[in-house]
Amino acid sequence: MRRRYINFTTRLMSVLLVTACLSTLLAGCGQTAEAALEEDADSEAVPVEVQTPKTGELTLKNEFVGTVSPEESVYVVPLVSAEVLSADIKVGDTVTAGQELCKLDPEAAELQLASAKAQYNSAAAGVQAAEVGYEIAQAQYDSTVAQLDVQNEQTQRQKDLTMYQMQMQIDGIHDGIDDINDQMVELEEDREDLKDQKDDLKKARNQADDYVDLAQADYNAADIAYGYSEAQRNYQAAIAQMNMVEGAEYSSDTAYDEAKKKAQDDLDKAKLALATAEANMKPHQANLQAAQSAASQMDSAYEQVKDGIDQIDDGKEKLEETLSDTYKSLGQTETVKNLTEAQLNVNTQPVQEAGKRTAALGIDSAAAQVNSARVGAAGAKVGIDSAEYQLDMYTLTAPIDGVIEAVNVEAHDYASPGNPAFVISNKDTMTVTFGVSEGIRGTLRVGQKIEVDRNGKVYSAAITEIGSMIDQTTGLFMIKSCVSTPDDSLLTGSTVTVTADTYSRSGVLLIPYDAVYYDDSQSYVYVAEGSTARRRDIETDIFDEQTITVVSGLTTEDLLITSWSENLRDGAQVTVQETSESEADSASGTKEQGGAE
Repeated sequence: MRRRYINFTTRLMSVLLVTACLSTLLAGCGQTAEAALEEDADSEAVPVEVQTPKTGELTLKNEFVGTVSPEESVYVVPLVSAEVLSADIKVGDTVTAGQELCKLDPEAAELQLASAKAQYNSAAAGVQAAEVGYEIAQAQYDSTVAQLDVQNEQTQRQKDLTMYQMQMQIDGIHDGIDDINDQMVELEEDREDLKDQKDDLKKARNQADDYVDLAQADYNAADIAYGYSEAQRNYQAAIAQMNMVEGAEYSSDTAYDEAKKKAQDDLDKAKLALATAEANMKPHQANLQAAQSAASQMDSAYEQVKDGIDQIDDGKEKLEETLSDTYKSLGQTETVKNLTEAQLNVNTQPVQEAGKRTAALGIDSAAAQVNSARVGAAGAKVGIDSAEYQLDMYTLTAPIDGVIEAVNVEAHDYASPGNPAFVISNKDTMTVTFGVSEGIRGTLRVGQKIEVDRNGKVYSAAITEIGSMIDQTTGLFMIKSCVSTPDDSLLTGSTVTVTADTYSRSGVLLIPYDAVYYDDSQSYVYVAEGSTARRRDIETDIFDEQTITVVSGLTTEDLLITSWSENLRDGAQVTVQETSESEADSASGTKEQGGAE
C-alpha cells in the first residue's frame, strides 16, 4: 500500500512553521513551545471537512507493451536449390494467390525430365523386345516338341552317361561326409582348449574383482578421511550462496558489498578445501582406476574366450547342419539314380509329356517378361510425371493474397530450401500480443474489449486468446488480441501500448485516497462523532490515485474527515467547516496492481 508522501511533506512543513512561531511568542512569557501547543490544542477546536462514504464501483486500468503481427503470415520457401533467374517482386507489393513471385533456373529439372523420357523410351523398347521374346519362346516350344521324338532314341546312351556321373556325385558326397567328421573332431579339441583357458581367466577375473573391491574400499576410506565429498558439497553450497547474494535485493550498496565479500570468502575457502581434497584423492583414485582397468581387461579376455567357444559351437552346429544336408543330398541322389535305372522299364510317353510341359514353362516365362516390361514402362511414365512436377517447383507463386513483407532473393542469387525467399502477410486483420502476470491473467476474458495505442493513435481491439502456459523468456502469460480495422500505422513487429480493464470491485465503499492514514501496516481514518474526532481502523482493498475501496471498519452513516490538520488526533475537538462531495464517485483507476491488501 502506497503512503501519502506529498501530503506528509506539506503537513511536516506546517508543523515546523507553527512550532517556530509558537516558540517565538512564548519565549517572553517563560513558557516552552510544547506547553503552548498543548494549551492551544486544548482551547481551540480543529476545523475539518467531512463527507459520508458512498457505495459504488472502482475499476483499474493496466497498461502493457504489445507487439503487432499479421493474423496470417506465410513463408514462401523454395523446394529446390537453383539460381534465381528473375525476381521483380519488392517489399510492399500486393500479390494475389497463385501470382508468380520469381523464376528459378530449371536446367536440372529439364535434364531430369529428359532423362525420364529417355527411360520411358527404353522401357517401351523393352516391351517390344519382350513381345519378340514371347514369339521366340513359342517357336522354341514347337522345336522342343519335335526334338523329344529324337531324344527318345538317345535315351539309352544318355542313361549310361548319367548313371556314371551320378555315381561319381555319390562318391564325392561320401568324401565330403568324411571331411566334415574330421573338422568336427578338430573343433571339439579346440573347444576343450578354450574351455581350459576360460576356467583360468575366470579365476583371474575373480582376483581382479577382489582387487577392485579393495581399491574401492580404500577410495571410500580416503574420501571420508580427506572429506572429498563434503568439500564438493560445500563448494556447491558456496556457489549457490554467491548466486543467491547476486540475485537478492539489498537496502544499500554497502549491505550488498558486505554480503558479496562474505560469500566470496566462503567460496574461496570451499574452493581451496576442494582442491586440497582432490590432490589427496589422486593416488587413491589412480589405484581404483588401475584396478578397474585390470578387471576390465580380464573381463574382455574372458568374453573373448567365451565368444571363441560360442563361435566353435556355432561352427559345430553349422557343420552338423551341413552334414545333415549332405546326408539328405546323398539320399536324394541315390533316389534319382534308382529312378533313372527304372526308366528303362517305364513307358517314355510320360517323359515326353513332361518335356512338353517344361517347354511350355518357357512360354509362361516369356509372357511374364512381357507383363514385367509393360509395368516398367508404366513406372517410367510415372517418372515423367514426377519430373514435370519437379519442373513446376522452379516457379515460386504466392500461396495467399497479401502484402510482401520480406524479399530474400535477387536475380542471380542462389535459392535453397533452407532459406525463405518471400514473406507474405494478410493484413486485413492484425494481432497484438502482450504479456501479463498470473494475477492479471485471471481478470481477463476472451472477447473483452481493449485499446491499442500506436504513437498516439488508438485502435479498438478484442482479446482472442489467453495463454495457459508461462512464457519461459518473459515469465508472463501471453495474451492475443485482434484489431479488425488496422491501417498502415500498425507495422509488423511494431511496439504498441495496450490498455485493459483489470481489477474491479462493485458495491463497495469509496472514499478519497488522501483521507487514509497508516500506522505501520494498519490503515485508519478519522470520523466526526459530534464535535469529537475518532480514529477508526479500516480494511482497504484496491485503489487508484484518487479513490480507495473500504472492505470493513466504515459505513455510509459515518462522517469521514477528509481534511488534514497537525492537531487532528483521536479525541480531538473538531468543528465541521463544510461537507464536501464524495470523491469516491470516481470509479476508474490507472495504477497497475492496485492496492489489494
